[in-house]
Amino acid sequence: MKILIISQYFWPENLRVNELSEELNRLGHQVTILTGYPNYPKGEIYKEFKKNKSKFRKYKGSEIIRVPILPRKNNKFNLILNYFSFLLNSIFLGYFKMRGKKFDIIFTFQLSPVTVGITSAFFSFVKNCPHIFWILDLWPDTLVALNVLKKEWQIKLFKILVNWIYSRCDIILAQSKSILKELNNYSSIKNNTYYFPSWGESDLFFKNEDPASEVDTKNVFTILFAGNIGEAQDFPSIIKAVKHLSLHNINNFRILLIGGGSKKEWVIKEVTKLNIDKYFEFHKNYPFSRMNSFLLHADALLVSLSNTRVFNMTIPGKIPFYLSSGIPIIGMISGEGAKVIKESKAGYVCKSGDYISLSKIISKITKVDKDSLNKMGLNGKEYAEKEFSKRSLINKLNKLLIEASKTLSSKIS
Repeated sequence: MKILIISQYFWPENLRVNELSEELNRLGHQVTILTGYPNYPKGEIYKEFKKNKSKFRKYKGSEIIRVPILPRKNNKFNLILNYFSFLLNSIFLGYFKMRGKKFDIIFTFQLSPVTVGITSAFFSFVKNCPHIFWILDLWPDTLVALNVLKKEWQIKLFKILVNWIYSRCDIILAQSKSILKELNNYSSIKNNTYYFPSWGESDLFFKNEDPASEVDTKNVFTILFAGNIGEAQDFPSIIKAVKHLSLHNINNFRILLIGGGSKKEWVIKEVTKLNIDKYFEFHKNYPFSRMNSFLLHADALLVSLSNTRVFNMTIPGKIPFYLSSGIPIIGMISGEGAKVIKESKAGYVCKSGDYISLSKIISKITKVDKDSLNKMGLNGKEYAEKEFSKRSLINKLNKLLIEASKTLSSKIS
């Protein structure tokens, strides 16, 4: 099949959509990606991309069609401009760049913003093909959680937009069962939704490599956080937990932060101001292919989310990935994410925002013997193989794509 993937984000940005395109190519499909200029999570267009755009026109068999967008930078105003620039350019410039191209199906990778669904609806109409929409970020709920939308009329307006987007989807995939249930509140949902989580394991874990040379090897318990350092990750509570431990003279740990985001500079300044910077090591965002070398330094992996209704409905993509690594997890998270960690018996978890409990968990896990840590990691790996297997999920998606193309295409024609 000829598949058009529409996503505001794509390689060299590190997201699941990269692996998705690779796997669909492996299964024999011809994949094209409509995306923007890479600028996540740094907030600036990648320097290597600006130097040579031609190097980023192909990705492991997939053709990439890029449209210019305004960089998201690190403030809400620029983020809004970033979203709208992709929406407009993906439709108008995307249309001209894809003239004459035919597709059997359109697949949308929907992180923020949901407006990517307007682009998808447009191309589903003009290309006369079915549309599958994978929800990984529930709008307008996320905007409410981040205090972007505060007034009732704004929320209602966005819900009307979201309902319209869903009405243009032939199949909707939800990354968690809670989101799947929440979709029933929209009138446009017509028994066309399926649970489809992010997968866990990666080919990275099968590589033999040395620990990342960028990280100093120390005889201290190492907790690693990888990914976006933003508003949703509740770093104020993480900092409070570390400050609490420092006041009790617990010094046998460090936290490695690998990545970037809108709150990174604030975190750096805050830990210095509180005189707890010795507990933190900051590293830039690295290509996904390098991630396993950093994980080799870790004794435990940290995941956190703010305590909001929408975040409690999601399973952060890093949880399946963390589970597959075979390294114990520390979670300051509520809802579905917490449920996964508890069910897998892969580590310790406390409620979102409960920094006192997080400090107790850190203190506790640093005293756990190696065999018990290994057992937790193995539990996580086994759970990931059962619930978040990439092969199983991609095969399920492939069958869904083929059936949708046959059934829905016949209806369209």
